Amino acid sequence: MSALSKFGRWLTGPIPISVVLALLIGACFMVIAGTDPISGYSAMLNGSFGTGVGIANTIARAIPIIGIGIAIAVAFRAGIINLGTEGQAGLGALFGGMVAIYTPGPAILVVPLAFAVAILTGAAWGLLAALLQNALGVPTLLSTLLLNYPARYFSSWLIRFKLDEPSSSLVASQQIDPANQLSMLVPRDSAAAESLRNSLGALNPITAVLTGVNWGLVIVVIVVLGAIFVNRRTRYGFEAGLSGQNPEFVRYGGVQPGPLVVRTMALSGGLAGLFGLIVTIGAPNTRLIEGAFIQTNFPWTALLVTLLALYRPTGIAIAGLFFAAIMVGSDSMGRELGMSPQIASVIQALVIILLAFRVALPRLKRKRSDGGSSGGGAPGGSPPDGEADAAEAIAEAEARAAAPTLAPAAPGASGSGIVTDAPDRVLAAEQTGATR
Repeated sequence: MSALSKFGRWLTGPIPISVVLALLIGACFMVIAGTDPISGYSAMLNGSFGTGVGIANTIARAIPIIGIGIAIAVAFRAGIINLGTEGQAGLGALFGGMVAIYTPGPAILVVPLAFAVAILTGAAWGLLAALLQNALGVPTLLSTLLLNYPARYFSSWLIRFKLDEPSSSLVASQQIDPANQLSMLVPRDSAAAESLRNSLGALNPITAVLTGVNWGLVIVVIVVLGAIFVNRRTRYGFEAGLSGQNPEFVRYGGVQPGPLVVRTMALSGGLAGLFGLIVTIGAPNTRLIEGAFIQTNFPWTALLVTLLALYRPTGIAIAGLFFAAIMVGSDSMGRELGMSPQIASVIQALVIILLAFRVALPRLKRKRSDGGSSGGGAPGGSPPDGEADAAEAIAEAEARAAAPTLAPAAPGASGSGIVTDAPDRVLAAEQTGATR
C-alpha cells in the first residue's frame, strides 16, 4: 500500500473525522452565540499561529501538556490507568519549587537538585497507588484519582500557612532567585536577545520563540524521543506494550505484573513531577502560588491529548500542539470578538466524545448483529473490562475538562486497574475494517 493510500485511509479514520466534526459543532455554538464562525476560527488561527507571539504562547502552553501526556501514556500503554498526574505533578512542583527557592548554593547545584526532588516526589506518589494495588487490590484507576485530593489540599495548606510571603498580594511563596529559574532559550535582557531584535525584528517568529519559550522545550523534546526509544528498543517497552494488550499472555511469558506496575507508576509519576516543576520554576513564573497549578488544568487536558493520540509519543506531541493552539486561539478570539474562551473546552470535549462514539459504534453494530442471529445469547455480548476502564477514563476526562472546579463523579466499579484490551487495537480494527 502506497504512502498516499495510507494517508487517505487515515484521513477517513476516527481521529480526523472526530476533529472535523468537533470544529463543525463548535461553529454551531458560535452561531448560537451570535459570532460568525469563519471570523471566529480565523481569529483563533491567527492568535495561535499567525504571529510570533502567538506561536511562542502556543509552544509554551503545549510543553506541560505534552510532557504530562507522555507520563499518562507510559501508564496507559502498559494497561495501567493513571488518573493521578494532577497530584503527582502538583507535589513535584511543590517540593521541587521549595528546593529551588529555599536551598542556598550555586544554581548549578540547586537546579539539578530541585529537578531530582520533583521527580522523586512524583514517583513516590505514583508508587503509593502501585503499592495499594499490589498489596490490597485497590485499582489504580480509583486510587490515583482519589490521591489527587490530599495532594491538592496539602499543597494549598503548606503554601497558605507555611510559605506565604506577607509582602505579596497573592497567597504565594517568596520569589525564586532568577539564577535558579528555568530561563528562556535566549534571556530577554541578554545581548543575544537584543541582537535578535535588531536583526530579525521584535515580532519575528524566531525572535518571539527564542525569547518567549523556556528550556522546557528542550526537555520535552528529549522526553518524547526517549519515550519513542523506550517503547521500540527496550525490554521494558516491549513488556509494557504487550501487557497493555494482553496481560495474561505476558504473565504466561514470565513477566510478573506486580513489579511491572511498580516500575510503570514510578516512571509515570516521576515524569509528571518533572513537568510540574517546569511549570513552577520555568520563566516567566517566579513564585509558588496557591492553586496556580490546579487552575491550569494541564493534567486533564493532557489526558484528553493522550486518549486522542492513542498513547503514541509522536501523536501526543501533535495533539498537544493542537489542543494548545485551541486554548491560545480561543483567548485571542475572546479578545477580538468578545466570544467566551470556554469554546476551547467545548471543542476539546467534543473531540473525545466523538472519538469514543466512532470507536464504539462498530462494536455496537456487531453486538446487535450477533444478538439478532443468536437470540442475544452469543458470547462476547458485554465489552471487556479493559474497554470499560478506558470508557471510565474518557468520561472522567470529559467531566474534568468541562468543569475542573467540580468534584468528579465517583467512577464505576471496575475489576482491576489493568486494561485487557487496549483502545488502540479497537481503533486499528475499525480503521482497517477488521473484526475480532
